[in-house]
Amino acid sequence: MKKKALIFLSGKLNLKADYYRKIKYSEYDIYCADGGANHAYNLGTIPKLILGDLDSISVEVRSHYKNLEVKFEKFPVSKDFTDGELILKKVTTKYNNVLVLGGLGGRTDHFLTNLNLLEKYQNITYEDENEIIFWVKKDMKIQNKKGKTISFIPLTPIDKLTLEGFTYTLDRVDVLRSSSLCMSNIIEQESVRIKYDNGSVIGIIQK
Repeated sequence: MKKKALIFLSGKLNLKADYYRKIKYSEYDIYCADGGANHAYNLGTIPKLILGDLDSISVEVRSHYKNLEVKFEKFPVSKDFTDGELILKKVTTKYNNVLVLGGLGGRTDHFLTNLNLLEKYQNITYEDENEIIFWVKKDMKIQNKKGKTISFIPLTPIDKLTLEGFTYTLDRVDVLRSSSLCMSNIIEQESVRIKYDNGSVIGIIQK
């Protein structure tokens, strides 16, 4: 099995948080979308690839990684995809699990676009020091998160949603996109299950 991948996007990160210092970066192949390379540099990591229009990467960081012979792929500023999606398209086909940092902070339009990209690239997980955000498959288990607060956000109406092992369980309930029914649930067991028939939904776990 291929190593896990970690992607740095250019959204805001609180690099002083212990979470980023405790990541075992050696366990990942690292990739950066444009200004995400600034985060990689500040954390002392070396990416396999830096991709994008390269308008957000600092001169110092660009020079540092060029001296280390890191590969760069430059794209025009005017294009049909964000730098973030360009790197997701490339990386998600090669790895089963992709952790994305820098996808949650910063501009609201980028944040919402990144959330929508979960539907297309379902093997990615966004994280920061506070949250884990992921695509909820039609039948999936979550393990080893007992006691955590979790919310399910419908991107479309959800048909026949079932929640097993949570404080607030559901049994084949239809959930509208505009509903707040699935906010702030609690994971009560070491292994819990989510099932639904049709729709699009993301999960958010509070750390």
